[in-house]
Amino acid sequence: MIMIDEQPLQPTYRSRYGGAVPRQRSAVCAMAVETWAVPALRAFTRDMATRWGAPEETVDALRVIATELVTNSVLHSGSSEVSLLLTVGDRTAAVEVKDVGTWQDRCRGAGLPDQVDGRGLRLVHAYSTTCRVKRNAQGTAVRAELRIPVPTPRGRPQDLPGRRPPAGW
Repeated sequence: MIMIDEQPLQPTYRSRYGGAVPRQRSAVCAMAVETWAVPALRAFTRDMATRWGAPEETVDALRVIATELVTNSVLHSGSSEVSLLLTVGDRTAAVEVKDVGTWQDRCRGAGLPDQVDGRGLRLVHAYSTTCRVKRNAQGTAVRAELRIPVPTPRGRPQDLPGRRPPAGW
C-alpha cells in the first residue's frame, strides 16, 4: 500500500508583531516494509523537496537521511509498514520515519548503552543538526532535522561569524 498526503502550502505572512512567519510544507508517504520502500521513499523525498524549491545540497542531505532511516526500518524493525514525513520550511528541513516495530541494536557495545548507532545513523548525524530516536509500545520514530543554508548575495562571499569581510566588499 502506498499513501501520499501533502499538506497545502502555508503562505508567508506577517505576524502580529511585524515579523514574517515562514512557510512550512509537509508531506507524508506510507508503504509496506519491503526492500523497494527504500528507493521509493528516497525518490519521494527528492521529488517533494525539489518541488518545494529546497537548495540542491539540502535535497541531497534529505535523500541520504531518508535512505538511511528507511533502511534501518526495513532491516531492523520487524514492522509491516513504514511512513516518512518530510517537512521543509524556509530555514529548516526534517525527515521523520515511523514504524510499528522495535529496532534491534546491531552495534552492541558501541557508543552509549541505550544508543542505537550504526553506520547509517552516523551518516544521519553527520548531515543533520538534530536527530532523535523515540521507542515506545507503538513503535519507533526517528526525526532528523537540518538547517537550510541561507543563500548569499551574488558576487559576495558568505560572511563567517567573527570575521570581517575583506576591505572593499
